[in-house]
Amino acid sequence: MHDLADKNKYVGFLFMRISPEYFALGREGIHEISAEHARDLGRFAKQLTHVVCTGVNGKYDQVTMVEADTLEEINAAATAFRMGNKARYIEIVDIVVGMKAPPRGLANRSSQPG
Repeated sequence: MHDLADKNKYVGFLFMRISPEYFALGREGIHEISAEHARDLGRFAKQLTHVVCTGVNGKYDQVTMVEADTLEEINAAATAFRMGNKARYIEIVDIVVGMKAPPRGLANRSSQPG
């Protein structure tokens, strides 16, 4: 690990495609699958920030951002998703993982003479 890893969170972006069968489940079916999905991933709730995004690009139907203290947490959450109930309907097609950088002003202060 490097110094930034001690202070800054890792961020993973999971780019997903949703199958038409998911929407064919209807509101009740989607709610049931989503409730099971929430229970499956509940153990990550305190470590991860989960933001679902939608865009206008036809390449992806959903982008999910996860934020965690370690790469292992992001990997575990992505693996749990792939093994969960929604994985039958939503495929992770691309993943990008990075690290939040410190604010520029703070990053430069430590390198300047005091």
